[in-house]
Amino acid sequence: MVKDHFLHLTDGVALQSADIWECTRFCLAPGAQSRIAAALMLAGGEVMRAFDLTHFVGVFDHRMTRIYRMIGSSPVVLGEAGKGGERIAVGLWGYNPRDRSKVLQRAGLSSALSEHWFRRAFDRPVRHGKAVG
Repeated sequence: MVKDHFLHLTDGVALQSADIWECTRFCLAPGAQSRIAAALMLAGGEVMRAFDLTHFVGVFDHRMTRIYRMIGSSPVVLGEAGKGGERIAVGLWGYNPRDRSKVLQRAGLSSALSEHWFRRAFDRPVRHGKAVG
C-alpha cells in the first residue's frame, strides 16, 4: 500500500528491500483489551526475528503514535499528511531486543509462550534476528 497508494508520504521514495516487509493492517475488535495490541506487535516482532527482517514499514492513523509508544514499539515516522483525525503517516519499525522485552511485558506474555505460538504457526523456530539500532 505504501508504494501503490501512499508514495507521496515518502516524497516518492519507494522502500524496497528483501529485509523490509510491509505491515499496514493493524486492526482490533471493538472493546479488545489493550494487551491484545501489544500481542499483535509481539507477533510482528517474532516474524521479523524468524525471517531475518530489519524493518516493517506501514501506513497508520497518526493517533496510533501514542498507542505504539505505550506498547513499547514506536516507528520512525517517514512522512505525514492531513490534519486532525484525518492525519496519516508512514512509519518504519526496526527490530530491537530491548523493545521486545517491553512489548512482552505489555502483552503479559512470556518469551517461551510467544516462541511456542510462532513454532506452531510456522513450523520453524524463532531465531535471534537482526537488531537495528
